[in-house]
Amino acid sequence: MAKSNAVWGIDIGQCALKALRCTLDADGQSVVADSYDYIEYPKILSQPEADPEELVRQALEQFLSRNQVLGDSVAISVPGQAGLSRFFKPPPVDAKTLPDIVKYEVKQQIPFPIEEVIWDWQQMGGTIVDGRTVDAEVGLFAMKRDAVIRALRPFDEADVEVDIIQLSPLSIFNVVCKDILDEMPSPEDFDPESPPHSVVVMSMGTDTTDLIVSNGIKLWLRNIPIGGNHFTKQLSRELKLTQAKAEHLKRNARQAEDPKTVFKAMRPVFSDLVNEVQRSLTFFQSMDKTAKISKIVLLGNAAKLPGLRQFLNKQLQIDIAKISEFDSLNGTDVISQQSFKDNLLAFAPSYGLCLQGAGKGVMNTNLLPGEIVKERIIRAKKPWVLASVGLLMIGMMLGYFMKDTAWWKVNPSYQAENVTWEKAKKEIDLQDSSSKRYKREDDEQKIKLDKMNRLAAELVASSEDKSSWTEIQSAIYQSLPKDPKLENLESVDPSEYAFSDRKELYLDHIETKYYIDVGEWLGTVKPIHDTMFESSTADLAALLQPIKEAAEEAAVDTASEITGDGWVIEIKAHHFHNSDEKVLEMDATKAYILRTLLTTLIDGTVEFPGNEDGIEGGGQYKFQDFGIYYPTLVTSSERQKVGISFRQDSIGRDPEEEGSYEGSYEREGPSGPGGAGGDGTEPNGQFDAWRYDFTIQMAWIPRTPRERFEAKMLRVEAEAKKASTQADAANEETEEEN
Repeated sequence: MAKSNAVWGIDIGQCALKALRCTLDADGQSVVADSYDYIEYPKILSQPEADPEELVRQALEQFLSRNQVLGDSVAISVPGQAGLSRFFKPPPVDAKTLPDIVKYEVKQQIPFPIEEVIWDWQQMGGTIVDGRTVDAEVGLFAMKRDAVIRALRPFDEADVEVDIIQLSPLSIFNVVCKDILDEMPSPEDFDPESPPHSVVVMSMGTDTTDLIVSNGIKLWLRNIPIGGNHFTKQLSRELKLTQAKAEHLKRNARQAEDPKTVFKAMRPVFSDLVNEVQRSLTFFQSMDKTAKISKIVLLGNAAKLPGLRQFLNKQLQIDIAKISEFDSLNGTDVISQQSFKDNLLAFAPSYGLCLQGAGKGVMNTNLLPGEIVKERIIRAKKPWVLASVGLLMIGMMLGYFMKDTAWWKVNPSYQAENVTWEKAKKEIDLQDSSSKRYKREDDEQKIKLDKMNRLAAELVASSEDKSSWTEIQSAIYQSLPKDPKLENLESVDPSEYAFSDRKELYLDHIETKYYIDVGEWLGTVKPIHDTMFESSTADLAALLQPIKEAAEEAAVDTASEITGDGWVIEIKAHHFHNSDEKVLEMDATKAYILRTLLTTLIDGTVEFPGNEDGIEGGGQYKFQDFGIYYPTLVTSSERQKVGISFRQDSIGRDPEEEGSYEGSYEREGPSGPGGAGGDGTEPNGQFDAWRYDFTIQMAWIPRTPRERFEAKMLRVEAEAKKASTQADAANEETEEEN
């Protein structure tokens, strides 16, 4: 059946099903809404007791019982967190070769086997110069095949043909370009050095928030794991309410008996949301230094939360625009309906889907599997195929009667030149068996050759391991505590800022030793590692308990990694953070080392330059991802009082100024000899300080950028699974309490 020019945009959210039907006006320019529907589920799909498939099926049945979709195009959206979005800038190339570059990038950018995903791409911006596409950006969008099939299942069961599957943030991007941006820039006039202002769209859903940043040419997406349901859970937890009562109170916070108490209960979630948005925008502007953000637009019914707009405006210091209608959407019969106005912000994904289906959207990617499209084409041609098959059958029957007379020639008993068919067949089977054996042996050799080629490629790759020693030096430097008052490296008067208050360490030396089996070193050091956080002082033991737990968890997670050859790195250093007051505060000597350097090496992060992928290995990693295991305080001394001499008249002077004194001088004890400064001048000031010497050892199993990237992905997946398990347990505990 031929499709009409009408499009249904259906958004199956966590809280409700939203659908909007649009057509083009008579001149084919404007989009007109002629029908809509909003069906709220009895329960939120993410609630533990909810059956998502059954709730969606019931909502879809209710939608189909009062709406006709037969003959119309159907476009559906899936949540942004269900898909994968990647952007890259191709080199200036001929437009015809761009698809080949995209196919190569897909294999590099998508961290799954390509046969397990459905993907599509779109060029964004770019101009043609001398037959080549320059200043373009390509967006790659993908979903796992099983996730796509799962999204299509309720529509298949309802006999509804879906024509377009789109990620929800990309459908909202169509709305941004059509209705929210003041003026769509032309790719030909786009200046990368002075781009137009960008708009930030926060599409708040039930469990997550999609963050879309775009100026009409460039696009950046991020999914924030905070949504409207988090406010409900916070109210339920803080005010001891049921889920239903907390949801009602959230929606009517201003009419509550004590609104101040309600907003105070929700404030932690407000703060978490703002922190995530600030962190995301900071990261975006660090990637695009020329980007300028003009305003923020809130979408989704969760955006109507009382006080949210004012809180964001105050914290982010960015104008929060208010959306009361879609300027480019016509159709008075729909947009004048009160229920449509009440849920206007939730209809943005459906509107974006209609724009794409009507050919008026900027984003036109489609994640509908190709085999489904092929099957529909075949089904449309089936009548003609059946007619052809009928004619073919008639011809085959005629051929059968003609060939039947020759059947006797292939009878097993038929003999030609003293050879029967049976004997000839046995000879063929024997040759076929030999052929298969040779092919099997050849395939085995090919597999071995492929392994050798991959090994050779790993050995000769210049980007895989040449930077390892540079990176380990950078990692050690990043692990050291930094005192903000001393970052400018200017001289500071010890009488104004005592050495015992300075949060820094002084390295004496760094040594490395290669082990054929690192487990030999671990057998010696592990008993020290397991007991280094213990303390006879109960308060100090409690203070060190979180660090001890992190170390034990890291040891469990990485115990299997400490095998084979590797390096042991030894750091000898000292610090002066050891005054009597610090000792009483439990922030001195060994405790200071454990709470700074050891904590960072065990549970901190290190950042490397380059793209965050398996080739360059840039971005933030845990030290374990980089191959650092079992950092251990192996030796330490009692604190000793030493004298430190300095020139008082050099404090605050430029180090390059003639006669200035750049160094310090240590003496053996409180009454030791003085010493000359770094420029040969005599020190004229001195003071006593407590010095604490220590030695740290740790194993380092060098990893290539690809290996540490894969280790990071496995760790992040495990952490997400653990967090999900803990969240489910917490929800079950809350429900039991209620």
